[in-house]
Amino acid sequence: MKKDLIFAPSMFVIGLLLFLLKATGMPVHIAVSVVGLLVLAVYTSMTKKEWKIPALEIFMRLFYGIALITGIVVMKVHGILALAIAHKACAALFVVLLVVLFITKLVAQKRK
Repeated sequence: MKKDLIFAPSMFVIGLLLFLLKATGMPVHIAVSVVGLLVLAVYTSMTKKEWKIPALEIFMRLFYGIALITGIVVMKVHGILALAIAHKACAALFVVLLVVLFITKLVAQKRK
């Protein structure tokens, strides 16, 4: 649980920073997404055995990956609305699942 107290809030901040594209600019957006990918990889490797709801944990990481890939494609191919929508929807779903899973872990910890 200590790892979750470090990584989950930091991933939440990274997720929020990624939603501030207009305020931060594209270079910062790209840098933050790479940092987020590295943090998520470390977080996954350190907490994989502690997953309370494995399917949601996998979907959370999958949504980050899809958001990252569609973001790269949106940078290269302009004007495809479906890609932009998929990028934003997956990013939002990632943050929602991150919060839900973190709250679930906090509640489970309080019950013990």
